[in-house]
Amino acid sequence: MSRRKVVALVGLSGVGKSTRLKDVRRGLVFEHLQAGDLIKAEREERQGKLIAHDVLREANIDDNQALLISGFLRYAPEEGLIVLDGHTVIDTPDGLVEISPSVFSAIDVSRFVVLVDDAEKIASRRLSDRRRTRPFRSPKELAEHQERSVLAAYRAAMTLRVPLFIVPLNEDPDIAVFLDQ
Repeated sequence: MSRRKVVALVGLSGVGKSTRLKDVRRGLVFEHLQAGDLIKAEREERQGKLIAHDVLREANIDDNQALLISGFLRYAPEEGLIVLDGHTVIDTPDGLVEISPSVFSAIDVSRFVVLVDDAEKIASRRLSDRRRTRPFRSPKELAEHQERSVLAAYRAAMTLRVPLFIVPLNEDPDIAVFLDQ
């Protein structure tokens, strides 16, 4: 029996996962691991040089997911609540690519929490975020990406036989309730 509980907090880039987790941290103790940071750290460790975060989407998805698993195993604490901030579908130069449920199985995800929001709001957040370089996507494209991401999370949750919570942000929910059950 694992002494840690791993929750996959997933949603589109720009939906507000990291922002919401900052708010939750005030009342809930957990380790926040970002999938992109784990992949980047593992790639830098193996290549012995710094890597720009935004070039990760151009790398081979299977390689990145192997790096995510090894990074998670290296950096995740052995006990407590761990929230993995990531995606179920990656927007690559070759199109949208679904992450295999086997990746989530390898890190022992015990539940999925999918944050969803209005595609117009996500598009606006993405455009105003100067910290990251993301490909421009129209609200229509983001809505389709979000739908595919929810379906991918559903497939992964069904494969792993774990709970799935779809949380619409337009209702300003307390996501701590979904993380710590």
